[in-house]
Amino acid sequence: MPKTQLTAEGRGSLKRLPEMMKKLKIRNPLIVGIPPLPERLTGEVPSLSNAPLFSAFHANPDLRDTLAGAVLFREAGCDGLIAIGGGSSIDTAKGIRALLATASAAPTASASTSSVPSALEEALSRVARRLLPDCLPVPEIAIPGTAGTGSEATQFAVVYDGGKKISLDHPDLLPEGVILDAALLDTLPMYHKKSCALDALAQGIESYWSRGATEESRVHAYLAILGVLDNLKAYLAGDPKAAEEMLHAAFQSGKAIQITRTTAAHAMSYQLTKTMGLAHGHAVMVTLPVLWEMMLPREEMKETLSSLSRLMRLGDPMMGPRFLWGIMLDLEMPIPENPGEERLEELAASVNAERLGNHPVPLSREDVKAAYRKAFLPLPEAERRLCLDLWRYYGK
Repeated sequence: MPKTQLTAEGRGSLKRLPEMMKKLKIRNPLIVGIPPLPERLTGEVPSLSNAPLFSAFHANPDLRDTLAGAVLFREAGCDGLIAIGGGSSIDTAKGIRALLATASAAPTASASTSSVPSALEEALSRVARRLLPDCLPVPEIAIPGTAGTGSEATQFAVVYDGGKKISLDHPDLLPEGVILDAALLDTLPMYHKKSCALDALAQGIESYWSRGATEESRVHAYLAILGVLDNLKAYLAGDPKAAEEMLHAAFQSGKAIQITRTTAAHAMSYQLTKTMGLAHGHAVMVTLPVLWEMMLPREEMKETLSSLSRLMRLGDPMMGPRFLWGIMLDLEMPIPENPGEERLEELAASVNAERLGNHPVPLSREDVKAAYRKAFLPLPEAERRLCLDLWRYYGK
């Protein structure tokens, strides 16, 4: 039976954290987050002022980061986790939980963070293969500081070991508590507001057309997609109510992909982030319009794309790619230049075949390479104007 999450939502909901901690029997939490958000947290909840803080982790969480966090958790005698921030904070906390969940690999102060013991690698490997035994009682409360990843609503995370990606996926990694306080979004840099919004939109779209889509997942996807489209302009203009709606939409996008997982656009995004420096949502949206366009001629996709287009109030599925390009252009999210055929081949080879298996149509390596190539092509001026108009007049 799926785990039920405790949730608190609305501006000022951070003050309800002590109540949630009491319900989850957390008395001495380890806070996982990067300043200034932990300071915001302790400002709202002074009783946490002396709680241990773990902030020594990377934007792409590393296995050694999670080990260091687990060591601190043990040393400080913690009994729960509070993750505050973007997906990296929440994923790091999930990685810490994964290590703490295996008694034989329970980290101690004697564990070296420069050389991760093989037992710990095996612990993470077991989580990745969904063979984890019963978890230790280490509850987690996730407090997103961005409106985008939806990580607070999922049971999976990604950590890296020497550049190698380890995918964690287990029901016990779903946070027990979630607090959605839009006040935390107010100081988020504009580029990250845009990129995170694109991530939530992409997750809704990908979940909707995923091979694993269900009636339930499509309800969450619907709420995510419309939540972003109806509030994005006002949110970026500083409207506080729109910020609340965007945070809720991101949460819904997480609930959608918790059921379905993501598809090719996400699978193709990771190397764009790693090698080109694009934020995650930006990288995802580089290829999403092209992947939609590639599916238009497919007979088996007509019903799904037509339904998705009606949901998005576009009518004709052919408007979908133009509409997404229009959003990218209006937000001034640049498309990288074509890096050349050799690099395109490397990008195509790097894409995880398992993730591609969730895409609604089969994609060969040549298909992936062609999608990258098309994604890097600049739009002709007339097409750019069409795409921009489609988004700028949307909803009027």
